[in-house]
Amino acid sequence: MSDQRIIAIDLTVFLAANLYNLVLVAVFLVRTRNAKRLERRIGFLGVLLGIPFLIASILNAIAGREWWVVVLVLPTAMHCLIELFVDYVTPSNFRYTRWLWPYLALFYLGQWLLVGYSFLISDTFGAITLATYFLCLGATMYSYRKVVHGERRI
Repeated sequence: MSDQRIIAIDLTVFLAANLYNLVLVAVFLVRTRNAKRLERRIGFLGVLLGIPFLIASILNAIAGREWWVVVLVLPTAMHCLIELFVDYVTPSNFRYTRWLWPYLALFYLGQWLLVGYSFLISDTFGAITLATYFLCLGATMYSYRKVVHGERRI
C-alpha cells in the first residue's frame, strides 16, 4: 500500500478519534440538561464512529503494518459495538451492574490507545488528541457531579 494511503488511514483515525471525543463531550453536556432524545441521537453518532476505526484496522492489516498498529483502534471499535447493543439494539441498565467496570476499562483503554496512535502520526496530532481526551474527561466529571451529586439524580 502506498505512503499516501497510509497517510489517509492515519489522518482518518486522527479525525475520528477527535470527533469521537467531541461527540462524547456533547453527550455529557446534554446529559446535564436531561434531554434524553438529544443525548441518544448524539450518542449514536459516537457509535457510528466505530466504523472508521474498524475500517482503519482492516486497512492497516492489509497494508502489512505492525500488528500493534492494527490493534490500536480495536478497543474503541469494540466499545462502540457494545454501546450499540446496550444502548440501541437491546437497551439495558447494565451501567448499574458488575459489567460497568469492564465496560469502562475498555473505554479508557481505547481512549489511551487513540491518543497513542495520534502521537505515532505526529507530536502535534498526539497533543490535539490528548487535549480532546482531557476535554472529554472534564465533561465526564462535570456531568457526573451535576447529574449524580448535583441537582438531579439519575
